[in-house]
Amino acid sequence: MKILIMTVWLIGASITGAALYSIAYEVERMETELAALELDIREERAATHGLRAEWAYLARPARIEELSQRFLPRMRVLSANQIGLAEDIPYAQLPDVLDVLDPEDLATPAAATVIR
Repeated sequence: MKILIMTVWLIGASITGAALYSIAYEVERMETELAALELDIREERAATHGLRAEWAYLARPARIEELSQRFLPRMRVLSANQIGLAEDIPYAQLPDVLDVLDPEDLATPAAATVIR
C-alpha cells in the first residue's frame, strides 16, 4: 500500500512540476511579448508627439493668414447675400434612365441576358 501511495505522490509531483515549468515558460514568453508591445507603444507615442508638434507649428494663425494672403489674394470675407440654401443651386437636368436604355434591353430579363 505504501508503494501505491508513493507512486501516486510521485506521479502527482511530476505532473505538478511539468505544469509549473510550462506555466513559467508561458509567463516568460508573455513578459517578452509585453515588453515588445510597450516599446512599440512608446515609439508610437513619440511619433504622435512629433506629429502633434508639427501640426501645431503648421496651424499657427499667423502662418495661415500669411499663406492665405500670398496664395489667395482675391479672397474676401463673405457677405450675407452670398450665403444661400442648397435648394437654390441650379442643377443641370439629367436624362431619364429609361430614355438612355435600349427598349430591347428593357424587355429582356437580366437573368436571361447572355454576355458574349
